[in-house]
Amino acid sequence: MPQFTFYFAPGACSLASHIALEEAGVVFEPKPVALRKGEQMKPEYLALNPKGKVPLLLVDGKPLTENLAIISYLAKLYPAAGLLPANDALAEAEALSLLSYCTAGLHPVMSRFFGPQRFCDLPDATPNVVKLASEANAKNFAIVDKMLAGKDFILGAYSAVDGYLLVFWRWAQFHKLDLTAFPNYAALVERVLQRPAVQRVLAREQEAQAAIA
Repeated sequence: MPQFTFYFAPGACSLASHIALEEAGVVFEPKPVALRKGEQMKPEYLALNPKGKVPLLLVDGKPLTENLAIISYLAKLYPAAGLLPANDALAEAEALSLLSYCTAGLHPVMSRFFGPQRFCDLPDATPNVVKLASEANAKNFAIVDKMLAGKDFILGAYSAVDGYLLVFWRWAQFHKLDLTAFPNYAALVERVLQRPAVQRVLAREQEAQAAIA
């Protein structure tokens, strides 16, 4: 097996890949990145990932970025972990579609809460940016909630998609969004949080956050 080094930021979207690594039972060296201290923009990090963000997985020293790519790679390398459906091309495509939706649909909307001034720098624009983000996020969460109706997990059985969905629920809780309209999503999060791999990851991220602080 390759040697892995994983760069992540506690609480960031890198949680999705972090969970996938732990679910697959991968031995890796964890490397926390302090985003608020700007470590992602230091020359030594940019030399590995010019995008200046997390996650970053070094595979025998070769950088691999983006949750979708990292999760897809791990799913191929460790098929027994069940990160994505195997031996069913349509089911795999559906999973990739959902991962893409997490990356290109849910994530960009929620990013507006963390830095509304980056989306509009006009005076007094922040409240309107947040209002529009709240409306768009509610629509996204309603879509996810409907997909989860009658299911324990979004693809039926646990997959890396469920771990990715945990990211956005935690972000919504951080920003104190009203989540009462999404009971199926809430139930999914409770199931995901009970998984031993997820608990190990959250403990590692909490420890890393304490060290950074």
